[in-house]
Amino acid sequence: MRRAPSALVAVGGFGVAVATLSVATTAAIVLLAPQPPVQRISAAEAVAAVRGDVPGFARRIAAAPPEGRRMAMLEGLIAAELRRPAGTVRVIWPDSPAPTRVSVHKATIAAVKGSGPALPPSFVLVGRGQGQFEMVRPQSTTAAIRGALIGLPMTAFVTAVRQGDGRWLLVEPSRPFLGGWQRNILIALAVSLLLLAPIAWIFARRLTRPFRALARAIDGDAVLPPAAGPRELREAAAAIAAMRRRLGIEAGERARMLTAIAHDLRTPLTGLRLRVEAVAEPQRSRMVADVERMQAMIGEVLAFARDAAAPAELLDVRPLLAGIVAAMAEGGAPLRLLDGDDARVAVPGPAFRRVVENLLRNALDYAGGGTVMLRRDGPNVAIAVADDGPGIPAMERERLLRPFERGDTSRNRATGGAGLGLSIVGDFAARHRGSFTLTDAPGGGTLATLRLPAAG
Repeated sequence: MRRAPSALVAVGGFGVAVATLSVATTAAIVLLAPQPPVQRISAAEAVAAVRGDVPGFARRIAAAPPEGRRMAMLEGLIAAELRRPAGTVRVIWPDSPAPTRVSVHKATIAAVKGSGPALPPSFVLVGRGQGQFEMVRPQSTTAAIRGALIGLPMTAFVTAVRQGDGRWLLVEPSRPFLGGWQRNILIALAVSLLLLAPIAWIFARRLTRPFRALARAIDGDAVLPPAAGPRELREAAAAIAAMRRRLGIEAGERARMLTAIAHDLRTPLTGLRLRVEAVAEPQRSRMVADVERMQAMIGEVLAFARDAAAPAELLDVRPLLAGIVAAMAEGGAPLRLLDGDDARVAVPGPAFRRVVENLLRNALDYAGGGTVMLRRDGPNVAIAVADDGPGIPAMERERLLRPFERGDTSRNRATGGAGLGLSIVGDFAARHRGSFTLTDAPGGGTLATLRLPAAG
């Protein structure tokens, strides 16, 4: 028989697939996306930014001009436009983008005026017609020629102008926080995330579906799901199914054992009760009370074991509470159900009725009465019984939830029970994923609160 794949293989394969798809998507977007356009400005815009604040340009003062490749022609144009000496203006090309290049085509020059033994570092050839050109310096060109050159867009550059105090005013285009390849990479990552998120969600849901089914089966009384999913999950489901079978067998054996013990104990207790009648007072009354208490303890334990084994059913809590309160208050007992929420729970009906009766009986025995409240508490249903009795000290509350434990105020034959009432309520809450707490009531006394998961 073919073994099921391991969870490690499934999870590892999912991780590798997601990583590979993410890298491939990002690489494809980065390679196919067009390169961002190079930022361009003109000398006229740089001059305007030197003269005052211009949107899209940053101005700052520095002790020295920036280092980098200089553009002598632009320096001459800007210096002439600002009417400054050429040495007070620096134009620096940035290192990252390629500067604007000027290509020179082959031409025949018949005459060049103003030429000398050495050409100036920056000059402009102005056509005069019939193959003749005139070489002029940028700062000495006419306003029309400077206007044409100064408005030509070029790769963004830094303009530095020396101030009267020796410092330099630096003007350059503002750089966005995200631009160029940074923006492309972020867009690629966002697109890959949008593409991968639904795929990852669907795969994760399918991968964890058997685990969720197993968790629901363990948490409730549902039947375990069929063997499916990774190998570890199948082994865990098989072990849990075997454990549930063992627990079911043990619970049945325990119920049969308790029934047999009760049957065997009731016969001698009945005979003992008959013999006690022949004993003189006051011993007779005390012995009869002890026998009756033993019989009550046996009956209470057996009744709870029988009720707990009953199947769960959907109960409307408020009508059931109203019926229990009305039945226990028939003799004039001061019990009252307050107005509140409606709720439903999925628990065995007989066991639920017994735990509510235990709470009300405690309120009657130790406080003479009480009030019952029902409310929705988030995903739970809270059933609270409050009384105005002497209360229970905080240090005694945990002890009283153990079987056969009674408080000091109940150690008398009038009110002293078997010490099982509160422990039965706590065990019932634990069996059905709820909780049971004892706290101080707002007006004094005890507030017993049973919380169960809401159904429907």
